[in-house]
Amino acid sequence: MIRLFDFAWHRWLGRPYHLNVADVGQDEPVVLLHGAGANGKAWAVLGERLKTSGRRVIIPDPLGFGDSPKPQWNQYTVQEHARAVIATLKKLRVKQPVTIVGHSMGCLVATHIATIHPDLVKHLVLYEPPLYADDPQFRSHMRRRQYYFALYEFIATHPQLAFAQAQFYWRLAKRLIGFRLTQEQWIPFQRSLRNTIMRQTAYKELHHIQVPTDIIHGRLDVIVTRADLRRMYKKNENIIWHTVTDRHGISARSARYIFHLLKH
Repeated sequence: MIRLFDFAWHRWLGRPYHLNVADVGQDEPVVLLHGAGANGKAWAVLGERLKTSGRRVIIPDPLGFGDSPKPQWNQYTVQEHARAVIATLKKLRVKQPVTIVGHSMGCLVATHIATIHPDLVKHLVLYEPPLYADDPQFRSHMRRRQYYFALYEFIATHPQLAFAQAQFYWRLAKRLIGFRLTQEQWIPFQRSLRNTIMRQTAYKELHHIQVPTDIIHGRLDVIVTRADLRRMYKKNENIIWHTVTDRHGISARSARYIFHLLKH
């Protein structure tokens, strides 16, 4: 009966899901959106700093990950991820504009929310966004995009890699990226990879973003490409670029850097 209701309410009627969320504090809200395959623990250092400073810290598990619903029929597009976040904020009665901090895929969801609901977002901080533009004007970016997409497609078509715990290269990937996948999360991960990251909207949306936006890249990040991005968005004065010496995961160092950005 529960499955039938879930199917009818969410698939047939298109009602967005409510996400599992950690919500602490009562002051100005900050929403932390992590990437695919991670969980709320990725924000432990930053969340604690924000909570200590008096901010309200809201950390949803994305649709399909952590303790949030994992519908196997869902396509896990950026629109579906964003709708679930917005519905969750409404359920939490968040009425004032929020700051959204995104990491990896969370950046793409945060950007889409700010695009369709600019009244809901006062500030974007995008840490390690996987931005991939289909624009022949930027040849270096296009070449690297092809390499990354080939890698992503290989990952998406080889689920056995995610669960071969003894494989050295996958253990290394989990260390660099922070993946913590379960069997139940494989379909959400695979479809998010294809339908949110590879078929993304963010690289176009950022050209016209009206919300003040800080974009941070790590010098040691091998997961995303930074080629040509500053030139690509140089006409948008709402975007400020930053570089830290870090990998793709959210380390204590990058958490401190983000925290200081949010203080200004």
